[in-house]
Amino acid sequence: MLTRSALEIAQEQLLEAAQLAGASPEIVQLLAEPQRVLEVQFPVKMDNGTTKFFKGFRVHHNYVLGPIQGGTRFHPEETLEDIKALSLWMSIKNAVNQLPAGGGKGGIKCNPSELSKGEKERLCRAYVRAIAPMLGAMKDFPGADIGTDIETQSWMLDEWEQMHGMRHEPAAFSGKGLLLGGSAGRPSATGLGVSLAVIETCAKLGKNLAGLEVAVQGFGKVGSWAASLLSRKGAKIVGVSDIGGFIHNANGLDPDALLKYTQEHNSVDGFPGGKSGAKEQIFSCPCDVLIPAAVQSAISEDNASDIKAKIIVEGANGPITPNAEKLLNENGVVVVPDILANGGGTVIAYLERVQGTYNYYWTEKEVHIQYEKMFKDIYNQLYSLSSQKKISMRMAAWSIAISRIEEGVRLRGWI
Repeated sequence: MLTRSALEIAQEQLLEAAQLAGASPEIVQLLAEPQRVLEVQFPVKMDNGTTKFFKGFRVHHNYVLGPIQGGTRFHPEETLEDIKALSLWMSIKNAVNQLPAGGGKGGIKCNPSELSKGEKERLCRAYVRAIAPMLGAMKDFPGADIGTDIETQSWMLDEWEQMHGMRHEPAAFSGKGLLLGGSAGRPSATGLGVSLAVIETCAKLGKNLAGLEVAVQGFGKVGSWAASLLSRKGAKIVGVSDIGGFIHNANGLDPDALLKYTQEHNSVDGFPGGKSGAKEQIFSCPCDVLIPAAVQSAISEDNASDIKAKIIVEGANGPITPNAEKLLNENGVVVVPDILANGGGTVIAYLERVQGTYNYYWTEKEVHIQYEKMFKDIYNQLYSLSSQKKISMRMAAWSIAISRIEEGVRLRGWI
């Protein structure tokens, strides 16, 4: 079976949603490709005295609604095609979450696990220098993503400020440390959004959270937080998988104990609180809710029919292929799309920029209250449109986002 690229999938989703939204051909042309692309190669001094050249990218997909917002990925198989796809999804995600921001994404082709702390810091600083023409709080404020974290974001901010005579500009990067202008509530943000998506969907479908059986594919920042937050609400985490294996317990796993175990053993495999198996077993795990929170295209035509869950909440970006989603829809599975479900990090990155711009900061409780209100309002809007037009929640989200962008384009006089 021919595997399509992430960009081809994103463009297919765009065409389908644009037709539903009645968007003009000009809008489809605008959104099908990014407005600005930068590909760089830059040197980094390694600990052994040699110099290694790394390839990096920064893509500005769309400027219509505001400055560019999107994360930076460190991954050994990073490609420009993937970055373009992710930047398109970010434009849609920002628009559907009603943020005054355009979509973007960046990345470096590298394996961060093979770099020392010093090498990683030099890599971050060199990358900022290489893509500097794209950056600035009112132009593009990159956040964290796969392979990047508070530490990398803090180094990037410092390099940017040093390049500008130590001009204080905390809004230039998101996901950094609190003392440098980061936002409270950021570490749990994406997992919080996923948990809210589960809670709201269950409320709409009349399902009780108490005893709700949840399986989570991927136990990183998103999956672990979602599992922990849902467990605290009374849900039962019956299965978890990661790159090293699968762990199952029909009576429920302790997500906090499991997280501690994975930090010590680098995998859920062998956790004494459940039965181990192959990582692929997560898709056939008996459960009410499945949260794919690992990689793109994890659910395909090959495994979609194995899924027992009647609700899927996307914690990762693009974890379900279009053909797999058609099969799931035919089987009556409700899919809450990534552009809504995993938007917590995106929304709080925006709130971090607001706080940094005004140099006025909120508590974690204040940040989460704002986000939860925004999420519920947007969720209800999408669910209502999905029900009225008998379309998937994904197409409802894309339709709303495209309509917002088209309105912005017309206000700017571009068409």
